[in-house]
Amino acid sequence: MSTVLIVSFFDWDTSVEIPFLFSKAGSKVDIFCKKGAWLQSNSYYNNFIEGSENLDEFVKKLLKQIESSNYDFVVITEDPLLKFVNEHIIDPALFIKTLPLIKIENRDMISSKNGFSKFCFENNVLTPKSDSYNSKADYQRIIETLNFPLIQKSESGWGGMGISIIQNELALQKALENQIDDQNLMLQEFIEGEEVGVEALYYKGKLIVYFCAKVLSYTTDKFSFSTRRVYYNNPEIEIYLTQLGEKTGANGFASVTYIKENSTSKYFVIEMDLRPNSWMAYSQYFSANNFITAIKSINSKKEFENPCAVLFKNEIEIGLFYKDIYRAIYSKDIKGVFRWIFNQNNYWKFLPFHDFKLTKRIISQLWAETVLFKWRKWTGYYK
Repeated sequence: MSTVLIVSFFDWDTSVEIPFLFSKAGSKVDIFCKKGAWLQSNSYYNNFIEGSENLDEFVKKLLKQIESSNYDFVVITEDPLLKFVNEHIIDPALFIKTLPLIKIENRDMISSKNGFSKFCFENNVLTPKSDSYNSKADYQRIIETLNFPLIQKSESGWGGMGISIIQNELALQKALENQIDDQNLMLQEFIEGEEVGVEALYYKGKLIVYFCAKVLSYTTDKFSFSTRRVYYNNPEIEIYLTQLGEKTGANGFASVTYIKENSTSKYFVIEMDLRPNSWMAYSQYFSANNFITAIKSINSKKEFENPCAVLFKNEIEIGLFYKDIYRAIYSKDIKGVFRWIFNQNNYWKFLPFHDFKLTKRIISQLWAETVLFKWRKWTGYYK
């Protein structure tokens, strides 16, 4: 039986259903997190290892746990934790056991927008032209080498934080006037085209399985978390994903964003987050070949049938209940609320009733974050 260690420090809710995937694939699952974290709010783990509230102590204990155990997989579920762990590992063997890359020479791309862009240009991977901004001394070089419009990204931002579109030089000057030196911003040329979201699983640089989706709803703006998607068959992107895995040495889950350029139909890779996301737990509803069967194939050392998993039908719409109902309530999207109440497009299939422990956590969170919060605000509890 294979063993996996799933890790969370920053308590992202994206981690909570990842143990389900490995458990259903026949793996023994250990979780490493703080007591009461989202990652603990599921019924599909064998052992809970409590981590410290202090990040340094948390990582020290984590690395000792990995060194002393023979895990087949280690899954770190959060970008900032990946970044911190990457910065604290020196030993190449420990790096490969812990982080989702087998090519240590590419470690600068982990949780780094500028690092990933640099990797792409050095390895002939198609990506929009970009540059980093650290101080006013970089300004002239940027306006001479990049074409507007640009996208401004914060190097330390995750989940769409710190992203904006800059249409011209005047807007760029305004955007940069309050920047502090050494913030390490990224400025990237904006590509007109269709955004393609990809969830993929790699094993030692090889693409095992992937799924493509278009976003229907965002939490706030187009750079925030998505809450509803349409999944579809996209065999033409496989060659790009295969190349990306081979060159990076990806070894685990990846959330990849491409832009299919309108004028050329070429796929430009925008980002590659080497960690799981909330959508991956639902792949069994897309295809008979999914993340569970892919993990099984890795465990059994069998060749996986086809990385481009054929979906049950041409398009499959799916919503994340917790995130989407929260979005609908706060944006006063009545249609969005009714979508869940009346089971539109068979949305009840995606309710977390397979796991009572998770269902209880979601209901309590929604109650606290919506009904209770609004009641306290109305009664003057929050001023």
